[in-house]
Amino acid sequence: MRIVGGKHRGRTIKGPPKKQQLNTRPTTDRVRESLFNIIAPRIRGANFLDLFAGTGAVGIEALSRGAESLTLVEKNMAMVRVIKDNLLSLGEEAEVFPVDVYKALEALAKEGRKFEIIFADPPYHLETGQEFFQLVEPVLSEGGLLVLEHSAEQIDQNILLEQKRYVYGETIISLFTRGEHT
Repeated sequence: MRIVGGKHRGRTIKGPPKKQQLNTRPTTDRVRESLFNIIAPRIRGANFLDLFAGTGAVGIEALSRGAESLTLVEKNMAMVRVIKDNLLSLGEEAEVFPVDVYKALEALAKEGRKFEIIFADPPYHLETGQEFFQLVEPVLSEGGLLVLEHSAEQIDQNILLEQKRYVYGETIISLFTRGEHT
């Protein structure tokens, strides 16, 4: 895996350990590059939250491209070690929550934390419906952007406004905003 843009462009980072490779679905370099081309105007200076972070590649890409801060949530401890190794190898710092995404979102909301960009790449079998969006909404800043990577299934929610959808084979990137249309 490699960083595709920003100050760490071309640097390689660790992928999932062999034991985890069947259980993970890292965002491909192509999809990551397309995603960051789409959201580029919002990255610089943003507080970025990476949910279901896996290797941390998407969040680290955000730091490389000028995000102010990065918070990653990943409950798999083997993957948390990969995230920490990747951050260390690039000389970057980020907050890592080694817990379930739903618990992390509740904790962040209680602390009153807000993020301009939230990226979520849940396992495709996990439902990202009303409950997920209810937990995301309080930590997404007004006018903020939720980027959801998912399969072809419809997203059943009425909390955030869907702005745009991009299809890359079996992968779909949907953009949602809180409060205002972009």
